Amino acid sequence: MEHSSLMFTCNKHKIINYLAVVVLLLAANSCITNKSNTYLQDDPKLPQYEKAEYNYYKIQPNDELIIRLISVNEEATAIFNISGSEGSGSNSYNYRVYDDGTIDLPFISQIKVAGLTIREAAKQIEARLKDFAPDAMVKIALANDNFYIVGEGGRGAYKLYKEKLNIFQAISLSGDFSKNGDRKHVRIIRPNPEGGKPFIKEFDMRTASIIGSEFYYVQPNDVIYVSSIKGDFFKVQDYSSTIGSFSTSIGFLVTVINLGLSF
Repeated sequence: MEHSSLMFTCNKHKIINYLAVVVLLLAANSCITNKSNTYLQDDPKLPQYEKAEYNYYKIQPNDELIIRLISVNEEATAIFNISGSEGSGSNSYNYRVYDDGTIDLPFISQIKVAGLTIREAAKQIEARLKDFAPDAMVKIALANDNFYIVGEGGRGAYKLYKEKLNIFQAISLSGDFSKNGDRKHVRIIRPNPEGGKPFIKEFDMRTASIIGSEFYYVQPNDVIYVSSIKGDFFKVQDYSSTIGSFSTSIGFLVTVINLGLSF
């Protein structure tokens, strides 16, 4: 009987030791570290992106353009700005871009703006209006200049409050990614200005080389998608809570084994 009790005690200690090793291995492999979540890392092991020229947004079919005509010619502005006057002979009005890429304006019928930047479209409209208002100045803004964040980066539609809004400013509007957000595989779904299948760009948010790269700036109608880290069910938020939880679990198992020994 004593021999059996001694054998059981030895086996109990072996089981506890094995459990401790397994628990420590799980803790080491499941915790989310600073390296997983830290931005702007100068780590050569992370992807290195090349600098890219900034591409201005190009107008697309179904865009809503806010067009403002400025001129001392009150008759021209009164006709052009059909919604009324805001004073100083200027006003603005929204125009939808048709499927064929054109818009209809007073004095100008079916002027094509799709494929042009906002500045290019303004200059083209100005040139067509010179016959009616030689001093014409045209200002254009995009009414539907929203971008969207879904997944572990938050959820919602946000306004592009400036032209060159970078990815860090964009995600700050949603309050940053959750701790389980996969910063290694962030995706931007971007409409194709020529129609057809949207572009999907995937990049690593943690590398410092993202600054100035093709992934750095957000454009109107972009969808930023952040998935969960694979296996995040087993991920824990910090080491202190992990060690505490595992210590409690080991203590519980030891108690169970001791109770088994006593019976």
